[in-house]
Amino acid sequence: MKKTGYKNLKKETSKIPSITISLILLNISIFIYSFFIPEQTLNSLIFKPEQLFQLNFKPMIVSWFLHANIIHLIGNMSFLFIFGKIIEKNLGALKMLLIYFGSAIISDIFASLIASQGGIGASGAIAGLISASILLNPFYITRLFLIIPIPIMLIGWLSIYLDIKGILYPTNDNIGHFAHLGGYLAITILLFLLNKQEKRKMKTGLIINIISLIIFTLLYFKVFS
Repeated sequence: MKKTGYKNLKKETSKIPSITISLILLNISIFIYSFFIPEQTLNSLIFKPEQLFQLNFKPMIVSWFLHANIIHLIGNMSFLFIFGKIIEKNLGALKMLLIYFGSAIISDIFASLIASQGGIGASGAIAGLISASILLNPFYITRLFLIIPIPIMLIGWLSIYLDIKGILYPTNDNIGHFAHLGGYLAITILLFLLNKQEKRKMKTGLIINIISLIIFTLLYFKVFS
């Protein structure tokens, strides 16, 4: 039994996250294609809050696949690869897609209603993957800058902290902090997609995150006070 379990685990961890990679390739393809679209047409596809109330959903959907520049694209796709493959391997391709697009919808609605903000990019959807990942597998190790091993929990905390800071102390950074926050919070609604075992795992992950955050905060103040 132990030997069989090890084989199954090895097979699972080596599985290629095909849906995550497909989403990345789709985003890259649309980014390249956007250079051939007239600027006026592109501007009409930028999501604006009033379009939500007009039930004009096309710009909202298209805007998830548009990016302002190559840095914007690389940043989003890097996070999509890191966190998308975790959700895909833990929950499967279908639930990964449901969380991804569900978070995109919720983040746009949240940003529109709370801050009257629109915009472009996949970061609202990715924010949902981040919050789901740090709950499902907080100690999963990824490599920062392809070198430094780091638990994804720390990356998730840093992302959430920077967005909360961006909301409390706004600057002209052109970052949709409210959309990101809506994406993080989307998992509280999307929990209905999960079975009992997955919900239990997320509850355990939440406890781990809270305890770890308290310990980290205490150590920080002890060292730097």
